[in-house]
Amino acid sequence: MNERLVVTTMRNEGPFILEWVAWYLMLGFDHLVVFYNDCTDHSPELLMALDEAGILTAVPYTPEPDRPVKRTTLKLMAKHPRIRAAEWVFNIDVDEFLVIHRGDGLLPDLFAAFDMDQTHGIAVHWRCFGDGGHHNWEDALTHRRFTRASERRHRGNAFFKTLVRWPSHFWRLGVHSPKGWRGPDDWGTAPNLLKRCDGATMRRYHPKENPVMMTQPRWITHDYAQLNHYASRTQESFALKMGTKSTVAGKDRYTEAFFNGKNRNEELDDSALKYAERFDATYAEITALPDVLRLHHQCCADYVERLAEKHGFEAKGDPRWQHHMAKAQEA
Repeated sequence: MNERLVVTTMRNEGPFILEWVAWYLMLGFDHLVVFYNDCTDHSPELLMALDEAGILTAVPYTPEPDRPVKRTTLKLMAKHPRIRAAEWVFNIDVDEFLVIHRGDGLLPDLFAAFDMDQTHGIAVHWRCFGDGGHHNWEDALTHRRFTRASERRHRGNAFFKTLVRWPSHFWRLGVHSPKGWRGPDDWGTAPNLLKRCDGATMRRYHPKENPVMMTQPRWITHDYAQLNHYASRTQESFALKMGTKSTVAGKDRYTEAFFNGKNRNEELDDSALKYAERFDATYAEITALPDVLRLHHQCCADYVERLAEKHGFEAKGDPRWQHHMAKAQEA
């Protein structure tokens, strides 16, 4: 099908879905495949409304017991026919936003920076963003609210996510890079090469022998693109993660130390704001779809209820809850 897909896993991410979906459609991806599990908010209904509109494919699933959630979804992704048939697949999370620094900042501009006769994947380094001094959650666009980030060579940015070309040539997608090789010819010979976002080949990476997920800090590059990573958001929101198991590691790693490590505010980076006009147009189209805006506001009210339970306040007395319930009834 030669599609360019974004794939992800979600659980209770309702307030953040519409912005994230609009972002990747705006960049030029053709479709999204969203695997979701065990949600207690209205996000399944919102995802299904977007599915019915043809914008994404929503896939419910049940994680395998006693295993990290991502291990289940990676297996499912490897078998999904639309993912297997795609030309490009980007396996990322809802707190990650691709920002492209070539041409008009769109996906074709990024691809045009590479010789496709030499490229089987593109590694995009993180840039970790902090809370920018915001302490409480608001229903505001993530990419506009948080504009303070780490220094570019900060060690947290050494991780990358991979735009994978012809995913069926690999055994499976990985969290950071694809695993295993069954494509034509040997890995390491053109076009079977993984490129960084400065055009250089990542010689250390091998999908079977050395499927690395990060580089040394000196090789961090955001020349062609970067992946804005909003892992901390606000202290109020981050508290919802504390005491829960990581979907990747299968253990609780969401501590104050983790928050402080990801909450980077050393430099201003407002490069995502260049998309304002294009993003607003795409976002308006999505929110005009039947029932989508109502479900968004319902998800936001659900989110305030989760915050209230965690922080010990009454949700119905919170102006945020009152606002979103009123908007849900109006929509």
